Amino acid sequence: MRPTICRALLLAATCACASSGPSIDITKPVTGAEASNAAKAYEKGLQEKKDGNPLEATRFFEYVRNNFPYSQYAALAQLAIADMAFDRDDWPQAATLYQDFVKSHPSHPKADYASFRAGMAHFNDRPSDVFLLPPGYEKDQAPVRQALEALNRFVSGYPKSDYVPKARQMIHDCREMLARHERYVAEFYWKREQWRGAAGRYMTLADTYGDLQDGKVHADSLWRAAQAYRNANDPGDQRKALQRLVQEAPRDPRRAQAEALLKQIPANAPVTSPTDVKPAPTAPPEGAPSNRPATEPAPASNPPLTPPLAPSGG
Repeated sequence: MRPTICRALLLAATCACASSGPSIDITKPVTGAEASNAAKAYEKGLQEKKDGNPLEATRFFEYVRNNFPYSQYAALAQLAIADMAFDRDDWPQAATLYQDFVKSHPSHPKADYASFRAGMAHFNDRPSDVFLLPPGYEKDQAPVRQALEALNRFVSGYPKSDYVPKARQMIHDCREMLARHERYVAEFYWKREQWRGAAGRYMTLADTYGDLQDGKVHADSLWRAAQAYRNANDPGDQRKALQRLVQEAPRDPRRAQAEALLKQIPANAPVTSPTDVKPAPTAPPEGAPSNRPATEPAPASNPPLTPPLAPSGG
């Protein structure tokens, strides 16, 4: 039996034992009409699933898979097991089972459904914002990245699927979450006056998530990076960031100020070498609690470009 299915059975057994009284023998042989008919065994599994008997349902689905592997019901049974993991909010297990289904049956009529649900399972596993706890963007973003990867893979592999519009919205939401996390890490460096570390994160924001908020993220990040480079006494990289702001965000209200600053920077201004920069502190581990008070205001989006340039808040 495949390791993922074994895990599914164990998890199903745990859920069933916690919610119902008598235990069910998952190895009990299937008898009667279901024993010689894949369709009847599969339908019996669906009925048990509907009746809230996950172990009995799994027993029939596994029987179909093991005894009728070339039947159309074998694939449907595999998908039903994944659905049960999804229904009990076991997001990592559900994602794995759906991905296994797509790998085994890439051209199945329900392959797009399974591919989409794999991405949705990762998306549902994302860190949440809970009162009195650190906000989601300060926590581990691995499920968000996995969701983004899975959903992009789904859209690319099944562009005509009915699930594509919803997947695209979820992709947008994932990118917004990752952008907030990137900004959080940039501010972590900024508050510790590790200017090049902050600048690097802001440049990543501009290049990776700059299209968000109708391009506002792009312009804001370039402007913030320029400030960080200035604080790092790096006029060469400051010039590059300001030039990009002028060229790539010509309608930004800070364009005139950026052009004025560019006139003050020599064209041959050197770029600070890595040896001239203090080592950056370790970035906050994803999932670590925040040291920012709950009532501390967010940093100003456009602080004045005169020393001191540290933001007014976290």
